[in-house]
Amino acid sequence: MDNLDKQIRDALTPDDRALIGTPDEGLRADQLMLATFKTRNKFLTGLAFVYTFVFFGLAVWCAVRFFGATEIKHLLAWGFAFSFCMLAVAMLKMWFWMEMQRIAVTREVKRVELLTAKLLERLGHNP
Repeated sequence: MDNLDKQIRDALTPDDRALIGTPDEGLRADQLMLATFKTRNKFLTGLAFVYTFVFFGLAVWCAVRFFGATEIKHLLAWGFAFSFCMLAVAMLKMWFWMEMQRIAVTREVKRVELLTAKLLERLGHNP
């Protein structure tokens, strides 16, 4: 595998190497987060982002009401509402992180495609 990596790196021009970067490079978490708002799902991403804050606010409100409740019936209701809101926040966060992972994987696949195309070009193969 190291030999193939070396061949790929040797086949690239310095400009291509700068464009692709090193294999250890990647987008930081904040760059990935902002990248999710630039995809075709940007409306859905924005909506999920807003709903995450809404459900978290509701969860805090339910927690305050839970600790202020005196009857068992109200304790159960506010506890269930708090649990539901926190579950919604967790699910939205998991979806958001999966979107960030999808963007990172897509970016790496495109880098590999570009490297392969450049290598084939250097070797004289025309697909």
